[in-house]
Amino acid sequence: MTNLTLTDTTLKLGELNLDKSQFNLPKKVVILNARMSYRYHEVNGEQVKSDDLSKIVCTVQDADKVKALKEMNIAIEELKAITLEVHDNLDKVAKSAENDGLLGKTVEPIAPQVRLMWNMARGNWSGVKLIASDLKIMGD
Repeated sequence: MTNLTLTDTTLKLGELNLDKSQFNLPKKVVILNARMSYRYHEVNGEQVKSDDLSKIVCTVQDADKVKALKEMNIAIEELKAITLEVHDNLDKVAKSAENDGLLGKTVEPIAPQVRLMWNMARGNWSGVKLIASDLKIMGD
């Protein structure tokens, strides 16, 4: 890991990994939804969506907590969701995500990291998200 300087003006807070030892990261998660996010390119002064995937954004819940709640007949809708972004191996994950193929699946995030999450509605940093390089599909 490269050390950053305190005077670095090119630093992007959203790309800075937080110390994940400060968080209880789930080993496995259940995917509630998944959507593709595409890169945009500037063409004649306008932002035009390309066919290049930039990331896959999923809403997930901790699989162990979901299992425990189901065993106690408690609605899992009360469990707060986690935002999970996949940044690498996008072709493989996108193929799995086609036709809602990932919905309800239990997956293991590969090389998870924690980053700040930008809240578009408020225009500020609000909460954290989980970033993974890949997903290992465990099954239902």
